[in-house]
Amino acid sequence: MIKKDYIQRCLDELSKVLAVVLKLKQNNEPEKADLQLDEFGANFLSVNLNQFTENYNENSIEELISNHQFELTHFKILEELLYHKYSLNTDNLALKKITLDIMNYLSKTDKDFSFDRMNRINELK
Repeated sequence: MIKKDYIQRCLDELSKVLAVVLKLKQNNEPEKADLQLDEFGANFLSVNLNQFTENYNENSIEELISNHQFELTHFKILEELLYHKYSLNTDNLALKKITLDIMNYLSKTDKDFSFDRMNRINELK
């Protein structure tokens, strides 16, 4: 079980990164924004997002749980990173599918209903 102070630190850092990503996106610098997302994924989730998306398969979620000890909070952070990564490159249909898979997994396993998640799922369908 991850500790609450670690979760709070991750969420605080995620907020900062997303602010930077949105600013870079507005400044038409998607490569720099994508790099920020990748660095956060590596630092806080110990997951290389590019390798994860390249090697994604039907067992990837279970592998995150068993190999990286992912819990619900980790998947929520991954959801945010993938969603924003996809928003930088909406032509990437593989990334869209992976993002939807993670969101659908969370909608099934998360006890708290998320309107944002449901809106994003509908947007990506």
